[in-house]
This record gives sequence, structure tokens and C-alpha cells, in this order.
Amino acid sequence: MSAFFIACLLCLTSVLSSFPAFADSCSTRLLSTPEKASVKWVYDGDTLLLRDKRKIRVIGIDTPEVKHHKQKAQAYGAKARETLREKLNKYQYHILLRYGKEHQDKYGRTLAHVFLPDGTNISNWLLERGYARALAFPPNIALANCYRLSEQKAQDKSLRIWRYKNHQIKTKNSLSNTFSGYVRYQGKIIDIKKHKKSVILILEGNSKRPLRIKIKKKHLKYFKSLKINALWHKTILVSGILRNRKGTRTIYVSYPTQISIIKGKTQKTTKTTHHKPFIKWSFKE
Repeated sequence: MSAFFIACLLCLTSVLSSFPAFADSCSTRLLSTPEKASVKWVYDGDTLLLRDKRKIRVIGIDTPEVKHHKQKAQAYGAKARETLREKLNKYQYHILLRYGKEHQDKYGRTLAHVFLPDGTNISNWLLERGYARALAFPPNIALANCYRLSEQKAQDKSLRIWRYKNHQIKTKNSLSNTFSGYVRYQGKIIDIKKHKKSVILILEGNSKRPLRIKIKKKHLKYFKSLKINALWHKTILVSGILRNRKGTRTIYVSYPTQISIIKGKTQKTTKTTHHKPFIKWSFKE
């Protein structure tokens, strides 16, 4: 019996050893059955070319751009790419892919979480080292909360991209009226409006150049726990892409990890809004 038990134990150990450990903090949740693949080329920190010619857009992150065509190089873009290449080279460019609910983006790229054979989550690895921003875009949000925590750790330590001026927190007094692109903005919500295809949060600021947060109707279901009505007159920190169009500045938000309430701030009423909005939300829409 002892010999039989030992034989079974050795067999089980052999089977388990054929799977990666997934000790990474953002690797504990099973996303899909892993698929083995091999990388041929690294375009930048978040885009890979496989040997089977598929182009992979890594889920969960956005890394600085490298110089290509008319695109100017951004700070740490080349460094993020080279760091990722060095990491992949240690494993002969072998990776594991775990797909999101949505498999392709509008450019035809395959969307996947990328892991190394030892279980390291590439998105998380780059976020922790300050080479990437967390990017949560539904429906591929299974690890969004974990990625946001890793991003926060890098921000707290001012690692790499978080050292630069354009990644520092802006307010109504420090944000240019003509700025566009990624922004981290702190301000108070003074009004909430529901439109046919979106919800708009109005931020306190220059009335001639209003700053808004836009959440599309299809993304509202993810905000149920955030309680949007409760944000009225709260000071928040929002991160996202700010677009300047026809005199209106809009920060686009698709997932709750992009918004956090700043605690300890005194909330004062303003002349802009005299009532608290009570809007009924339908998160199944």
C-alpha cells in the first residue's frame, strides 16, 4: 500500500509540474484555457507579433509609444519595449495566452492576457515597474481591479512614467484649456446629467471650457457598485483620455477603476447646481 501511495504521489507531482505556478498576484483567476505561443517581434510594451503572424494587443495596459511613422517617441516607450524583450528572451520568447471575452479589437489585433511560462503576468509585471498605465476596457475587465492596484503602487513610488509632469495629478488651476491626451484630474462633481446614450458628470472649473466625464450607456452596468448619484458634490480623482472637441473637454471613462473618491475633502455647495440629482439608473440597458 505504501509503495502504491508513493507511486500515485509521484505521478500527481509530475502532472502538476507540467503547469505554471501562477504565483503572480494578478494570475490567480482563471480567464480561459492557456494557449502556448511564441513571440517573433515586440513592437512596443503592449503589442507583440507571434510566429504564427497574429498581432497581440496585451489586455490591461497601455505603454508609452515608440517612434514609428508619424508617431513621436514618448518617455520610456523604448525602455518599456527593451525591458519586455529582455524578459521574454529569458524564456526563448515562449508565452502563454489567456483570452478575454472579446478576442479582437477594431484593428484586427488579438486581445489576450500574456503570461510567461513561470506564470508571470506581463501586464502586471510592467505596471508594477512603472512602464505602463492600467487600461480597463469592457468586456475584458477580469483582472482590472488587480491591475489598478499594481498601477497605484508604482504611482505611490513615482516609478518611471509617473515621475513626469504630464502624469502628475492636475486640477482646474493647473490643467491647460487646450490640453488633450491621458490625464489624471482631481476635481469636484457639481452636476450629473443623463442623456440618451450616456451619463455626463460635470466637474467644477472654467465655465467657458467645461470639463466633463462621459460614461457611455453600454458601460453603465459596471458602475452599479460605485453609485453614481452619490458622487454629487464629491471631490474625485479620475484618469482617462481627455479630448478637446468644439470647445468641450471630455474625459472618457469606461470602468470604475478610473474614478476614486478623495476622502477628507470638505464639500461645499456651488452656485452652478442647487439641487441634488436623483436619477434612476438602469444597469441592464
